[in-house]
Amino acid sequence: MVYRAVRNWAVLLGAMAILVCRSPAAELSYAIYLRVNGRPITQDNVVQAVKFLLGREYNNVMPADEEEQEGLQRAAIRDLVRSYIIHHEAGLLGIRPDRNSARRALAGSGVPYGDVTPTVRRMLEADSLFDEIMMREMTPVKDPSPREIKDFYLRNRDSFRTDAFVKIRTLFIAVDGSRPQSYFKDRAEDIMRTLQSTPREMRTDAFAKAAMESSQDVFAPFGGLLTADSPEQWIPQEFANKKSDGSPVFPAQMAEGIRRMKNKGEIRLAVSDMGMHLLYLEDVRGGNVIGWDEASRIIEYYLKQRARNERLRAWIGRAFDRSDVRWHDGSAYDKAQLTESILPSERGGEPGFG
Repeated sequence: MVYRAVRNWAVLLGAMAILVCRSPAAELSYAIYLRVNGRPITQDNVVQAVKFLLGREYNNVMPADEEEQEGLQRAAIRDLVRSYIIHHEAGLLGIRPDRNSARRALAGSGVPYGDVTPTVRRMLEADSLFDEIMMREMTPVKDPSPREIKDFYLRNRDSFRTDAFVKIRTLFIAVDGSRPQSYFKDRAEDIMRTLQSTPREMRTDAFAKAAMESSQDVFAPFGGLLTADSPEQWIPQEFANKKSDGSPVFPAQMAEGIRRMKNKGEIRLAVSDMGMHLLYLEDVRGGNVIGWDEASRIIEYYLKQRARNERLRAWIGRAFDRSDVRWHDGSAYDKAQLTESILPSERGGEPGFG
């Protein structure tokens, strides 16, 4: 399949430059990745979708993990196939896109509507088209009940805080080029699984011991505890990650990992060009509690989106069976890829809520 030959973002962009050297017929053949009910998904469509997902999922920081890079491209193709199927099914029902739906989807995101490409606009429009299809089928996605919202809040109360200060330990494994990146990632994941299986009350000591034995950074002698100006070692979770000269304090992937951690005892792996950063949230304090009015609105939106996504996964499988989705060489697109959980926001059960 085409995406397997394109190993990362740099190669993907480089491949686009090759097109200018080809004849129009060869260029068209090379540029098409798939056809969905006869409509082509081109290399340019994939590039635009990857850029959109990179901003939404990774704050425009390209993941250093090769598997994450490939997953990002696979997710872009998956989302394009989904949106093309939805547009096709909506057309069969006589449902036309609401041109304002993309604007509404971007509201509050900070992304100007004028900066959105036609490809991404169609992806955003597909969301509202799906809702219209559910209405036409008389099975609209229901709003969560007040009890569901309250129960979710009680289970995740500690997540509704901002401006927290955290105490972080790190275990660093350098990538030295002697072996593939996957070798070092496997080592880090083995250590992470061992530590995660350690009882929570013993995890800090276990992580500190592992860091002193295995970590390859300056924090190893301190059991991996990140040093800061304060002797208490507390750092703001939403820190700017910039030195006075503008250079980063930590690799961007490591800083983003720290920002995403929520619960005491949580362990997360961040992969940068330097190597593998195992992060351990030893403690968290402070933070402003989000009031119930705001929290309930956030939860209501999240629960409805989760229910909607579950409905989409079931519906898209049935719609796929009515569709013709093929790679440019004529081989069939694997239906199972339409329901893969690939992106950070799709993994871990309840993203953003611990």
